[in-house]
Amino acid sequence: MRVPGERAGSVPRRAGDERGRYDLIVAGERVPATDPDDSVDHVDAALASLRPFVAARRGAWAAVPDGTAPAEADVLTTDGDGDEARLGSGLLRSLYHHQPAEFPPGWFEPYEHANHALARAVAGSAGPGGTVWVHGHQLQLLPRMLRRMRPDLATAVHLHSAFPPAESFSRLPEHRALLAGLLGADVVALPHHRAVDNLLDLAGRVHGLPVRDGQVAVGNRRVRVLACALPADTGGMRRLTRLPRVRERAAEIRSALRVDGPVLLSIGGWDPADAVEQRLHAFDRFLAEHRPEPGTVALLHVACGEPRTPEELEQRELVDRHIAKINGTHASVGQAIVHYVRTGPDRRELAALYLACDGLLATPVHHGTLHGPHEFVAARGARGATVVVSELTSGATDLPGAITVNPHDAAAFAEAIARAAGCSGPAPQAGIAPHEPALDVWAEHVLAAVRARAAAPTVPRPRRVPPVPGHTRPPLPERTVLRPVPPEPGRRTDVH
Repeated sequence: MRVPGERAGSVPRRAGDERGRYDLIVAGERVPATDPDDSVDHVDAALASLRPFVAARRGAWAAVPDGTAPAEADVLTTDGDGDEARLGSGLLRSLYHHQPAEFPPGWFEPYEHANHALARAVAGSAGPGGTVWVHGHQLQLLPRMLRRMRPDLATAVHLHSAFPPAESFSRLPEHRALLAGLLGADVVALPHHRAVDNLLDLAGRVHGLPVRDGQVAVGNRRVRVLACALPADTGGMRRLTRLPRVRERAAEIRSALRVDGPVLLSIGGWDPADAVEQRLHAFDRFLAEHRPEPGTVALLHVACGEPRTPEELEQRELVDRHIAKINGTHASVGQAIVHYVRTGPDRRELAALYLACDGLLATPVHHGTLHGPHEFVAARGARGATVVVSELTSGATDLPGAITVNPHDAAAFAEAIARAAGCSGPAPQAGIAPHEPALDVWAEHVLAAVRARAAAPTVPRPRRVPPVPGHTRPPLPERTVLRPVPPEPGRRTDVH
């Protein structure tokens, strides 16, 4: 799809732009904080930690403007207002997080225009043969636009949420444009293999594109789709827990709780897929079955962010009511049993929360990756860490000693909480997570894959097979060429 005013192969210029300044441009929904410790989620923290990595490679940052970020030397400026475009990003986020999402008429046009404005800024500032690394839902059209404007650029798009099944994604009328935008990249990186399978299924079975060996043939080139999850910043969390002010804050939190026994930590947003409601049901059942005295065990729930959809607003009301019910039933005067905080902790506060609590409940109900348990174990160190994780997540087997549970099974979940609280013997301790690459090593791996894919020679355009609804696409058959059979020696061939 071509945006009005876009000409295939054109290289836009903007007043004040200096062509060829940057060898690497990282584009995302927002520019990360200068200090990673000021970040409020793991993606922002990781990108902020990569600022020295990007600067060392003559890099810059680009994002849809939000009117709040101060001007910085290494940040590209773009025209337009990104507020309307963020509506589309939020709707796509709901779709990727398995939430109901109603896409109103007209949502796609501002989303498309925001992508085009950023594409022009990037195309006008990237050096010859440079690399563009796109992050997030808001810029899914950007890779294809850049390919039309600057075919010399190598492009990767990185989605940090699970790609939905083809049946869910294809309900969106604009799914063809969104998929075409993603497949404009040389590499599409997703958090785990199930997400990769979903995208390949959409490209092959629904859209009829040839798929083989984790690659999608688009015209005369191939797009590599790989599982490359963002690693947990365990090193950064260990560093934070050694800071005196973080340790002091952890002591303040623990003292304010006034709990002699274990404190379990729960952190989640308002996305129903975070399974906060299931955690509260299980904790309520644990209290009813084991009847611990107030002050001997507690749950600290930290709710992050503000509701962005009607479903999330309803989720907040459910959580509010359920916590009030638990405290009304099981707490005593002056001693809550569920401590409830609505705040978006930065990394320093998060490290203090990890130090102040003994166990962590991290139990989403859909397939995804978990950074919290890895960071929690790293933060606790020799103090020991009890972790309850969901068996539905891709990282459930990565932490030896973690308690694994199906969050939909209330009885098993309540028993898992009892084990974490030490009601049935010593609480099991999660071991050190397997070695994960440092963020700069991980980033270099992704960029090397992009450069290798972009440098690969083009291939003859494969024949497109029309989709067959409800059936898996068969492999492309070998084309048979019929040749005349020569006559046997000495045999007469009559022509009539």
